[in-house]
Amino acid sequence: MSPRTRSRLLLALPLLSSTFASPLGAATGVPARDVAATHRAPALDARASGGSDTVFVRDAQGQFDTARFDTLTANALRLLLDEATAHGLPTAPLINRALEGAARRVGGARILTVVRAHATALAEAKLALGNESTVAELDAGATALRAGIDAQSLAVVRSMRPAGSAVTALVVLTDVVRRGVPTITAREAVATIARTPRSDDALLGLQSTVAKNAQRGPGMALDALNRYVRGTVTGAGSLSTPATSDRKPVRPPDS
Repeated sequence: MSPRTRSRLLLALPLLSSTFASPLGAATGVPARDVAATHRAPALDARASGGSDTVFVRDAQGQFDTARFDTLTANALRLLLDEATAHGLPTAPLINRALEGAARRVGGARILTVVRAHATALAEAKLALGNESTVAELDAGATALRAGIDAQSLAVVRSMRPAGSAVTALVVLTDVVRRGVPTITAREAVATIARTPRSDDALLGLQSTVAKNAQRGPGMALDALNRYVRGTVTGAGSLSTPATSDRKPVRPPDS
């Protein structure tokens, strides 16, 4: 990303926050919210696997169907999408969030809150991941930021995948953190595995291993992550102190 482009995005962030809050708030009666607090708020996004950010209703072309919303919400969303376009942000992820909310019969005010938060996160993800990032990468990065992962972690993931896609790494990082693994430990694990051949397959294996063990508590999830990384990367040391002395093979919890 060129210095000029980065400067424009940095200047756009506060404008995005106020623009997405002010006109929409006036139109819907929803007060402006602190951006960081909005990122921490529970999202509309349905989590089919205990933490993955899955949108059930998607429009690959990013077409905005106003018939899915009441008039007030549709008009407010159109304003928000116009502002996102003006700041060089993709609108398809925002439309998908809105469509999911409509499909789940979520109120207009809540839809706008989530879409507004995701728009701001998309701008921050673009700064961290770079101007050449794909829509899927920006969407995954925005989801990670809203899950509480810092921008530095996104930049680390990007550095591990300077040419290839960072989508899988970002999705796995977000899911692992949501299951109780500390952000720094999760980031180190994902970055370590991302350097290996067939790293996407290995990352998905990490996600599955942590998910199975997280059902027995965050400590078991952390312990499973350490064992998995040691077994996947030859010579890798423990990324953090094991949370338990259990050394049994990783397996799903008893049903």
